[in-house]
Amino acid sequence: MMKIFVGNLSHNTTEQELREALAEHEPILEIRRPLDRETGKPRGFAFITFATPDAGMKAMETVNGLKLGGRELRADEAEDRGRDEPAAPRRPRVSMNVEVERVDDRPIGPDGKRVRYKAI
Repeated sequence: MMKIFVGNLSHNTTEQELREALAEHEPILEIRRPLDRETGKPRGFAFITFATPDAGMKAMETVNGLKLGGRELRADEAEDRGRDEPAAPRRPRVSMNVEVERVDDRPIGPDGKRVRYKAI
């Protein structure tokens, strides 16, 4: 099994177009196109897993320089990011819509009421 990284993909390139471009290197076990968190659209790269290292190497040669969707693609062997180790804990997201309880810290005047500040 071998996984390759394919970069410089157009956002409009479909998984089917990738399969057709690499049809001679079947069997393709998986094509993974990560999505952008904000827009939900595919990012400009993909990970493709082949059944054998030989098929993966030949596919890399085919993909490098291949024009697909108006772009020249590039391919490299995907690096293992060591997902066997536990991931670092993520910091919780903080909402910017936090209501803070205001404290009235104005001094108390001689009449027993809070002093009112005047704008300048």
